[in-house]
Amino acid sequence: MFELIKQLTELPGPCGHEGAVADFLRQRWAGSGAEVSTTSVGNVVGRIPGDGPRLMVQAHMDEMSLRVRTITEDGFVHLGAGMRGSGFGILPEAVNRIAQILTPSGLVDGVFARATGHLRGSTGGRLDGGIASWDDVFVDLGLPDRRSVLAAGIHVGSPVLYRAKTRRLGRHLIGKALDDRVGLALMTALADRLAGTRATRDVVLVATVQEETGAVGAASLRHDLGSFHEAVALEVGPAGDFPGMPSDAREVALGRGPALVHSDAATHYDAGLTRVLLDLADRNKIPVQHAAFASFGTDGAQLMMQGIPTALLTVPTRYTHSPFEMVHLDDVSAALDLLVAACNR
Repeated sequence: MFELIKQLTELPGPCGHEGAVADFLRQRWAGSGAEVSTTSVGNVVGRIPGDGPRLMVQAHMDEMSLRVRTITEDGFVHLGAGMRGSGFGILPEAVNRIAQILTPSGLVDGVFARATGHLRGSTGGRLDGGIASWDDVFVDLGLPDRRSVLAAGIHVGSPVLYRAKTRRLGRHLIGKALDDRVGLALMTALADRLAGTRATRDVVLVATVQEETGAVGAASLRHDLGSFHEAVALEVGPAGDFPGMPSDAREVALGRGPALVHSDAATHYDAGLTRVLLDLADRNKIPVQHAAFASFGTDGAQLMMQGIPTALLTVPTRYTHSPFEMVHLDDVSAALDLLVAACNR
């Protein structure tokens, strides 16, 4: 499972530019025998025919990203939001890390930079290292001027990403874009597990575009794919089991199994389907956690609004929306076992 997650997380896939991820999924799912198609907005669909009601399993392809806001005459790139909300909150996580800017011909490397401590007092900025505005952080591409940046294929609006390798730390793994490539890995592994069998559900895997900009891809699913008996949305779930976090943030922890989310900032998930998954976990001795997130939303809320009873299954994740998101492989394996049970109940 580690190698699959590593492959997915290291692909570039900012909002609106998920093509590399979509190509990977189409090839892998077709190789497992799924009937693969693509919707008009770019969602990838993989049907695994079964003998029962239609079950959607869904995760999103896009990752956290910024956008080029301006390019200075001396070749530095200033940043703006690349997803819903201001996006400003991810800037502190980016500083002094490798950046990559997506262009029509590939990726251009740089560094998320700011004045260091030796010079910060000279700028009139905050001496404590705090980031007060978008202009406190920029991307240095090592290029001499604006003309060189434009010649590299970079323009206002170009997506800017973290560049980070995915690594193992014992049974943990860290990397960028685990939100929500871990969900895509689960769907891909599910397709492998169901290959050559006939599940008791007609399973439809759906990888959506632009979740981070407001569930854009999920908004058209009922229109494009018709009705579903039920859906399981897959996401990362914020885990606060590390120093400095209050007790209520520690309800979800790594290594205790996936978390079934009862509610978040956007919706209350279907209580009946959530109970079905909890009962399946109990019968199959699969560890699960309960969660309710106040500052969190997913494509699952959009599915609920389209009249599809939806449960939200999350993989507990530390340091979300950073270049070093962390999950536990045992939680991923348990989530996969629960999905297989849900498809064959």
